[in-house]
Amino acid sequence: MKRYRTLLLCWISLIVLAGCAGTGEVIPLQIHPIATKSESVSKPTAPLRVAIRSIEDSRIHHTNLGVRTHLWGGVSYFDVPGGKPSDVIAQALADYLAAKGWQVTKRGAGDGGADVVLTGKILDLSVHAKSRVGFTEVTTNTKLALQAQNVADGSTIHMTLNGSGSDDVFWFEPEDVQALLNDVLADSFGKLVQDTTVENRQLRLKTP
Repeated sequence: MKRYRTLLLCWISLIVLAGCAGTGEVIPLQIHPIATKSESVSKPTAPLRVAIRSIEDSRIHHTNLGVRTHLWGGVSYFDVPGGKPSDVIAQALADYLAAKGWQVTKRGAGDGGADVVLTGKILDLSVHAKSRVGFTEVTTNTKLALQAQNVADGSTIHMTLNGSGSDDVFWFEPEDVQALLNDVLADSFGKLVQDTTVENRQLRLKTP
């Protein structure tokens, strides 16, 4: 009986260890940053019409968003559905600004009628998870360089939106990583709204 119990425990341990090993799978992350109710940002008095022309992926590594390092060896990879972060971030930014009361033209519809044309570059968009004994450490970093051109006078403003976050989770779930990334992006996008003001349907940086 003792030998049977020992063999059973060994078998269970092997199953657990196998579950903690990486298989090289791709873990898709849905990016939908949401403005929180706690944000004290008012909507523009006159809705600003914005066209997001393009967001370029200027990261050094374009293969994926990052990796999950498993406790007993092997890795899994994080990525966005479709594998095109530039498209995903552009749509996420459009949805965020629309939720803030800005009138965002449909992507691909051109700049006609827009007050402001936004372009940008993704300088960093990374997520990493490292499994340790008893928990998994999750970190994410974002960096987005934006240029906003006012159509009326051709003036431009430049902003670099940085974000970072970390969390320790007891039982790893992709939804935890996804939530952390969306929270960081929401805070980052919020800086664009908080640090600018609308004057005569033009976007200006707030003076310190």
